[in-house]
Amino acid sequence: MAQDEQPQALRDYFLGLEMHGIKLGLSNIEQLLDAAGQPHNQFPAVHVAGTNGKGSVLAFLDTMLRGAGVHTGRFTSPHLLDVTERFLVDAQSMSSPDLDGHIAFFRDVAQASNLSPTFFEVCTAIAFRHFAQSKVQVGLIETGMGGRLDSTNVILPVSTAITNIAFDHTAYLGTTLEQIAAEKAGILKPGVPAVLSECRSVPGEVILEHAKSIDAPVYLLGRDFTYSLTGTPWQPCFSYESPSLHLKEVPLGLAGRHQGSNAAVATTLATLLRPTIPALDEKAIREGLSATRWPCRNERVLDTPPVYMDVAHNAAGAAEVAEQYQNCVTVLSVSSDKDAAGIIRAIATASSTLILTCFSGGRSLSTARLTEAAADHDYYVVPHLAEAIEEGLRLASPEHPLLITGSIYAAGEARRLLIEKHGAAPLAF
Repeated sequence: MAQDEQPQALRDYFLGLEMHGIKLGLSNIEQLLDAAGQPHNQFPAVHVAGTNGKGSVLAFLDTMLRGAGVHTGRFTSPHLLDVTERFLVDAQSMSSPDLDGHIAFFRDVAQASNLSPTFFEVCTAIAFRHFAQSKVQVGLIETGMGGRLDSTNVILPVSTAITNIAFDHTAYLGTTLEQIAAEKAGILKPGVPAVLSECRSVPGEVILEHAKSIDAPVYLLGRDFTYSLTGTPWQPCFSYESPSLHLKEVPLGLAGRHQGSNAAVATTLATLLRPTIPALDEKAIREGLSATRWPCRNERVLDTPPVYMDVAHNAAGAAEVAEQYQNCVTVLSVSSDKDAAGIIRAIATASSTLILTCFSGGRSLSTARLTEAAADHDYYVVPHLAEAIEEGLRLASPEHPLLITGSIYAAGEARRLLIEKHGAAPLAF
């Protein structure tokens, strides 16, 4: 980066890459990484795909590893408040000057090579370069979408995981669970152990068959490891059984019964890393499970009135959210490429009052399309998210807490508003 170059110009270039949309394929990322000296090959990595739960799995595993004294890098997407959150080293966001330096480097590479990379491709390249320069001991890598042609799929990981398969990004990944499973199974590598929590016959068989064809050992939930939960959805206690580890009644740091399978996948990944990281012992695993934080996932952000935030960016995620909440005043906004009808159908079951709204920017589904998707459900519309939150706070009570859900982009905007105007705590990873 030239000394006289303005950071705002770099950020404008970077964010402007979103206009390139989504491009599946590895050609661009391979050229970017070749110019950077192949940083993705300079640290061992764990690669996680799936429709929901990827970030939670990596949050659990990251906390376990750091408890064992391991220097970690974690790449997840999208972000909540600032893009630097996508690039965590030891659970700390990248600094703005570091980000600007990486943007300048890859912008110059793209221009010299006549490339038109997407925003996510450059994010991926930045993550790998930053982790290599930070000399992380383990990189924790979440796919952006799919797996086979996702730009993260240039790594040769030491282990992989697939959390679940549901309908999302169907324009890119396919319109059946079999097709979606095949795309996500593309992260599996010959001889590299894979942890799988998708147990349903149709998508599970697709993944298992692909694993068998490339001789990738599989650790399957219900067959090779099991878990159970006691306690309440807000304070779950986790028990785990596998041939190499037995845990009993460990409090989970993340609320929600759906976090049980995510914790089980993370724990199994941890057991696979133990031969090369002896300090990742039972104590580190237990303490990591209890200490994990992942903002805006079943998170209570205010007490008076009670305000909860949980991301639900597809129908399957919305159904999981609805299981945790009842009789809520719900503020819901949805991204324009999502199954709004399916999300509303699920969330309405948890809502005493349903407020449909829009977050800022061009990604939000319009109120006109939201009302079409809402069909016969009871709801009313508040056009802007800030106003919807204020209305929700006015209506909320201990008996009817406020739930802010839907798009992760809305979660970020809502969290910023609650921090600035209502004293909510800052993000903690």
